[in-house]
Amino acid sequence: MSWLIEVSGAVAVVLVFWVPSIQGADAAGGRILGASSAVLLAIAMLLRWKSPHAAVSAAVCLTALGWWASATTDPMVGVAWCLYPLAVVSTVRASILGTGAVGALVLVALGLGVSSPTQDAMQKVVFSVGALGGAWVLGRTEAERRAALRAAERRQAEFEQIQREAAMARDVHDVVGHALSTISAEAGVARTVSASDHGELLQALEDIELRSRSALEQVQSLVRSLRRRDGPPQADDEAGRAPTLRELATAATVSGLEVDTHIELPECDREISVVAARVVQEAFSNIIRHSSAERCELSVRPSAEGLLVRVDDDGKGVMTDGGTGSGISGMRERVEAVGGRLTVANRLSGGTRVVAELPLSVGSER
Repeated sequence: MSWLIEVSGAVAVVLVFWVPSIQGADAAGGRILGASSAVLLAIAMLLRWKSPHAAVSAAVCLTALGWWASATTDPMVGVAWCLYPLAVVSTVRASILGTGAVGALVLVALGLGVSSPTQDAMQKVVFSVGALGGAWVLGRTEAERRAALRAAERRQAEFEQIQREAAMARDVHDVVGHALSTISAEAGVARTVSASDHGELLQALEDIELRSRSALEQVQSLVRSLRRRDGPPQADDEAGRAPTLRELATAATVSGLEVDTHIELPECDREISVVAARVVQEAFSNIIRHSSAERCELSVRPSAEGLLVRVDDDGKGVMTDGGTGSGISGMRERVEAVGGRLTVANRLSGGTRVVAELPLSVGSER
């Protein structure tokens, strides 16, 4: 379509402004000169995007020659056609130089080509200035639009990069942090086992081995997904790494924490179930590492707004005078990303309560 526009523009200028004057010329030399200038002008107009500076210069000279030979009535329309790409692609400095050069060429063309009465000369000047000025303004407007579009694309790319980095940080924190905290707790349990209770000690070591192997597989899966991922994180990638709610409760129990579970997971999007698992995973990790709790309760059930995930513990609670840790910030980012709401607060009876209110589908109204 673009080549059709280019050809149509060149043909229109030649047919409207050159052919009538060439046909009305008395001398054969004038007709030959006019026809040659018209063909060369058409070529310059067709090459305006490839060589905008050369196209503008050639168009000005050829139009001036046509005026001098009375072979055209073109008021710089061909020049304006070639000037538009120059205005679009030029830098600020080049655009200033281009403006000065075009102005000088116009003055030269007027001095060489105008041999008609003063009124006709003034008409050509007015039409030429209008055509060139209009082309230049339209070109600079298009250049500014393209610059704004490129800036918006850069900002979008930077935003997506920040999203990927934040997702990577959350993944590493959730997978590695939870695995290490669970393994550390299981090792502590194993250390307290009596040396005479050989079977219980072996069971504790086996749990540590299984947890380490599972953590290694999750880290390997994380690395593979990060290597192949070019866009924002996808739920399908993370679903392969996120443990189930029952697996999380079992791991917390093995680490020495008494866990009461009440799980009634309704039908929901895969991404929602992943977010619920990550919230529970981080809540258990914080309980094991920081709370000194002996027992906790996990409740996952449908609610009027979608899905309610609650984790209570009987530990020492969260600090109210400090900043929010990266784990809680990661939980909140995950929950809010799917349109949910997260609350972390101390319980009146002691300990901490983590509540995540989630929709059943991503993007649904809550």
